Amino acid sequence: MAYILRGKLCGLICAECPENLAHVSVRLYRLRDTQNVTALAVASAKETFAILSDDDIEAKAPYLLAETRTDEDGNYSFAIGGEQPYQGEAVEVDIWCPTVPHLKPGPKEPPALQFSITVIQPRWRRQQDDFLAIWDYCVPHRFWCLVRARFGAWTICGRLRTCAEPYAPIAGATVRAFDADWLQDDALGDAVTDASGRFRIDYLASDFTLTPFSPLINVEFSGGPDVYFTAELGGVTILSEPQSAGRQPGRENVGHCFCVELCSREVLPPDVETVPHWQQVEVFDIHPFPSLGGFSPQGYAGGPALSYVFAGGVTLKGNCPLRNSALPANALEYRFLIGEWSWPGGTEDPNALPSVAPGSLSPLTQILGTHVGYVFYTNGLGLGDSAQVIVDASDLQPGGWIRVDNKAVTVDMRDGTTSVVNVGTGNFLRTFDLFVINTDAITSLHPPKLPGGLPILDAGRSLLPAESEPVRRYRLGFEVRDAVTLAPVAGDGLDSIVFDNSPVIVALDLEELRSNACNPIAGGVVHILYTIDHPHLRFFNLTISNNNGIAHPPPPLPSAVFTPPPPASNYLFRGGAGGPHLSGNNGGFPVNVALDPPCAYRVAIGWQTRHYLASSHSIDRLYCK
Repeated sequence: MAYILRGKLCGLICAECPENLAHVSVRLYRLRDTQNVTALAVASAKETFAILSDDDIEAKAPYLLAETRTDEDGNYSFAIGGEQPYQGEAVEVDIWCPTVPHLKPGPKEPPALQFSITVIQPRWRRQQDDFLAIWDYCVPHRFWCLVRARFGAWTICGRLRTCAEPYAPIAGATVRAFDADWLQDDALGDAVTDASGRFRIDYLASDFTLTPFSPLINVEFSGGPDVYFTAELGGVTILSEPQSAGRQPGRENVGHCFCVELCSREVLPPDVETVPHWQQVEVFDIHPFPSLGGFSPQGYAGGPALSYVFAGGVTLKGNCPLRNSALPANALEYRFLIGEWSWPGGTEDPNALPSVAPGSLSPLTQILGTHVGYVFYTNGLGLGDSAQVIVDASDLQPGGWIRVDNKAVTVDMRDGTTSVVNVGTGNFLRTFDLFVINTDAITSLHPPKLPGGLPILDAGRSLLPAESEPVRRYRLGFEVRDAVTLAPVAGDGLDSIVFDNSPVIVALDLEELRSNACNPIAGGVVHILYTIDHPHLRFFNLTISNNNGIAHPPPPLPSAVFTPPPPASNYLFRGGAGGPHLSGNNGGFPVNVALDPPCAYRVAIGWQTRHYLASSHSIDRLYCK
């Protein structure tokens, strides 16, 4: 038995600028007798955070319980147990940093640093033979910036947008930061804005404290730089702040972490039609108003009661204009990305939701023919005409990019000939469809657990974990770029969505029909053997009926219905079994039919999954009495 503690760590430059605590050591310490466990576990960060000296670290060393290292995304995982005597009690969490993210190289490498975050009492829950707890934490900016300062790191996080409503982000612009100095203006650094207009500049104190007369004269009397900015887009200046902006309140003597909002009056917000965006999966918005049903954190669509999953061809909807509104001569390209969630340790578990996020996303290339619009032309009869524009696998460029602009479309000239028309801004009308995912091609990368289904002779037995299909959860990303400059123009993502193309595993039989399927029922009891299993079942029920209607409804016959979460474990409803078969032919679920009149009867098991647009199904067994 092991206690598995995992989660993700980050630090805040400011509320809008988190960064992953990548490649740091996470250390868990047992509490000392002098520490008040209850008080520390509920204390605020300002009461528990502390940067430790070498003596402090040495004094805690005998109490070290476990240590692990975070990955590139700040994820960590502990498996405590075995030789370590641990019973799930509270622990103190420390971080050992050999460096901090994005630290600009300097003449001297700063020493490593360890700091205490807090005391936690993990909320353990049973998972098979182990206990599991999740603890995610982001170090508040006040303390994280103090840590960064000890490494000599200075950072500017910002966002560039239009000054006019609707305040659209400006992507692909080069932002430069300067220190307003008395003798010269120091260039602190530059960065290119991403699809959301955000940028980050990392620099050192030497970038603004050194002068042509250094080390004789250092005119930077204050602690931090006095910052002002310029920005260029496509070689054109779109923002040029005067040096005096660096002497204004809020810009003068900025600290190690500085966040700023910039806007340009030279760039006007584009028409909504010219804004690339990903809006929906089928009819479900990926960023809905909170009261509407979008996607749950676990990837289910339509709100808790519906909790849809998706199969077959799944349409991703939105808009990608043919051209870049900022640089109208340049075409735009878009693509989708995908990554699959997994389980701790990498072993599939049909009794748990996959909870380990994908380390990276790959280009999504499993595409079905997607109707992205219409191209208009004059046919051979001199009449106006149109043809569908379909993108498919043949349109995917390296990296999964799709460019609709200038796509060659073969059209019917209505006179027995065809012609080729190229898509352009003057002849194209878009639909709302961007990409139809071939989810069969994605989920089939996992071999089926029971490719032949469950034989009728196995009706009544429960599936083994190795025979049960688990939940397949994916993360999707969306990117748009300028096809000429390759600069990002827009981007978005959906953290979780569930794809499933697995069949319902179902088997139904009667003990009384095992030896002779045509044997009339002579006794007063029938024994129903049933098995039904699927990771996304909405309901199942059993009934016995004849030509006059239902003779034995559920209940008392077995049935079950998906209960909307919370808790999230409700997503794991997957059916049931009545059995197993016994050598005396008296296993399964007994039903008293002694009072039923002589007739032909139908035993049926019906079900429906939570697939979007799914209908109900049933199978049956017949008997006579």
